[in-house]
Amino acid sequence: MTTGFLNHSLLETWSNYEKQVRRSRREISTKNIHKLRISTQRLEAILKLVSSLKSNHNIKNVIFLIKKVRKNLGPLRDIQVEAMVLKDLKDNKFGKKSSQGFASFFSGKKATAKEKAVTCLDEISLRHERHRIRKLAKRIIEIEDRKTKSQIESELNRKIRSSLEKLNRMMTSMDPKRVKDIHRFRIRAKKLRYQGEFLNALNGSMILDLNILKQAQSVAGRIQNDSVSLGTLEQFLSKKKHSTDPRVLAVRKRIQNNQANLIDKDFKKLTALKWRTLN
Repeated sequence: MTTGFLNHSLLETWSNYEKQVRRSRREISTKNIHKLRISTQRLEAILKLVSSLKSNHNIKNVIFLIKKVRKNLGPLRDIQVEAMVLKDLKDNKFGKKSSQGFASFFSGKKATAKEKAVTCLDEISLRHERHRIRKLAKRIIEIEDRKTKSQIESELNRKIRSSLEKLNRMMTSMDPKRVKDIHRFRIRAKKLRYQGEFLNALNGSMILDLNILKQAQSVAGRIQNDSVSLGTLEQFLSKKKHSTDPRVLAVRKRIQNNQANLIDKDFKKLTALKWRTLN
């Protein structure tokens, strides 16, 4: 491990986040919003890992702000995912006799989510947050100067193992049919994967099976996407004039069957494992 690696990695991750914020401000595209949310998750994961070396109020404040950005962009990201799942319905490809209200309903949801995202992006104070990150980076340099390579690696490894234990406990108690459970699991698995990748880059040691984590994260994401799409369909069908729309009902049934298959086959197989560190 080279001196200043932690400091350099944090500043590099921050730089990527800042770049994605600016890109999203210029164009709120599906690609930009997706990349921005990933950059918030990577930054949060590294900040939490680094906080195991020294608890710092400044770290908690930055994590709070990063989480706020991710959550406020969530509705638009959900809409962008739903747009792919519900493409035929939102484009009204079935003619005027059926699903004629869904395209309008979906457009309204999209406009609301986009407005919230624009407000969120405008409210991000990059200058203020950059100042906090730089102050934190200086403190990390002090830690790297004061502690040995083995001490830092040992503390980070301990944090990873603690996070993995929490994930294992979550898997034994979660209900994959509950949207909130799936969402929390996916966020925790993704954060652990990013921390594992960071630690691997730090010392070249693979402490976690990152491929299994990525698979679980992917399956959980597809289940969650189906839940979000089903929520939108239920919201549309709750209106009396839309409650018997045959096309919407058919799409809802198809998504329900797909989700049930994902849970019973793919997800249960992965979460039946008790994941361990590799060393």
